[in-house]
Amino acid sequence: VEKELPHYYNTTLLIGPNGSLAGAYRKIHLFGYQSEESKILTPGNDIYMLQTVYGKWGFSTCYDLRFPEVYREMSDAGVDTIFVVAAWPMARLEHWELFNRTRALENLAYLVSCNCSGETGGVRLAGSSMAVDPWGEITAKAGFTEELLTVNIDPLKTKKIRADFPVLADRRIFRS
Repeated sequence: VEKELPHYYNTTLLIGPNGSLAGAYRKIHLFGYQSEESKILTPGNDIYMLQTVYGKWGFSTCYDLRFPEVYREMSDAGVDTIFVVAAWPMARLEHWELFNRTRALENLAYLVSCNCSGETGGVRLAGSSMAVDPWGEITAKAGFTEELLTVNIDPLKTKKIRADFPVLADRRIFRS
């Protein structure tokens, strides 16, 4: 939790190769169902993206996965790899996998998620961190306990898929 009085934020920090703070993302969508998060914390206002030597990265946190607009904004801005940190419960494990695969596929981007395992506050967490390619295929997946995954990500693959299969260009936006 990041403290910037009078506010507290659920913040993801990105640490650079030299150990310094490279960026921070404040969770936009706060969980309200059976949680105090939305009562205690302040939502962030900005989507966080970063151009790196490895491609353009986007960041989100947990419950944000349920809101596709965040990821479409990233895709529209050219993000090729999305990182998600979470404390997703075992009770909704199927949703976790479905949202990870869906967000990767609908935006033709890699999605790398890191989920907590174990138990906190009487809630069993799902683990199941994973990497998903731009076709929505899981390329690596952890079990229900702490585990280290190593994956290869090719940002050029994202660009090639988007060029060869330009579905995002066919999108029509409706406003009422």
